[in-house]
Amino acid sequence: MTAAEPILEVRDLSLSVRTDAGVAHILDHVDFSLMKGEVLGIVGESGCGKSTLIRTVLGLPPRNARIGSGEILFRGENLLALPARQVAARIRGRAIGFIPQDPFLSFNPTFTIGKQMLEILRWSGLPDEPEGTKWDRQTRDRHRTRLVEVLRAVQIPDPEEALTRYPHEFSGGQRQRILIAGALAARPDVVLADEPTTALDVTTQMQILKLLEELARQFDVAMLFVTHDFGVVAQICDRVSVMYAGQTVETGTALEIIDAPKHPYTEMLMACHPERSDALVGIPGQVSSPIDPPSGCRFAPRCPFVESRCTASRPPLAGPAGGRRIACAVRGAPA
Repeated sequence: MTAAEPILEVRDLSLSVRTDAGVAHILDHVDFSLMKGEVLGIVGESGCGKSTLIRTVLGLPPRNARIGSGEILFRGENLLALPARQVAARIRGRAIGFIPQDPFLSFNPTFTIGKQMLEILRWSGLPDEPEGTKWDRQTRDRHRTRLVEVLRAVQIPDPEEALTRYPHEFSGGQRQRILIAGALAARPDVVLADEPTTALDVTTQMQILKLLEELARQFDVAMLFVTHDFGVVAQICDRVSVMYAGQTVETGTALEIIDAPKHPYTEMLMACHPERSDALVGIPGQVSSPIDPPSGCRFAPRCPFVESRCTASRPPLAGPAGGRRIACAVRGAPA
């Protein structure tokens, strides 16, 4: 992999899940790329497939899921072609870290923070440890030292003592910091953050976002940040990929998309943000069912600019690779 190539790239990824009501088409030819050292925001309404995308990258797709097409390339290697055991041993937790959404449900209340975090490192290991390193006192002490380092980095007071405490002895913001420390403990190249500030109050949310921004630089990691909030995008993201109903509809720099959205969905989503509108507004209609999605552009039934060609076929994500790209038959590729 050269410096100009993405460290993580999703190409033409489609995923469906068999349910009692029929086959749900959750991801429809999704594309994005993440460069080393950048923060890429995945933005969209609830139910657009953001969390499913994250879990598929981690090798943990939904039960009964079927990959219809596509590749997930990490450092040029297609993760979808690897056996699940290899993804678990080499990639998940070790090379790609994960920050879950809810700090209140992510810990087992019956075990100390230290016991749970040591278990993470027991399975993922550290980069300088070969696979199959014996779990003995020396390894345990080395892992404990690493945990103290990352807890100090996320500003947990007295990290040595913190490892002996139980989850209920920490506030929500502190628990989220501990989750971030757990994701960084194995020194991953990429961190996937699934709406990690959603369950927190506004003040704590801003503190966590600032911390994540600082840690991304300090630990030199690329971050995929899932959110539905453009305020969060403006705070932390370098580039943005907008999703609607399982489709990628627009990509570009955070500044480009916030200041001049091109896709009708992005425009309307931005108009819903309270800082950009004087009145409470919404997007007319409802998100289409993934079991019976419309042909062509999935936003067509709600789009004020819809034309017959919008439903004839799915518009491709047009534009230069790594630049501003739009999937819209009416608006076309950006100039």
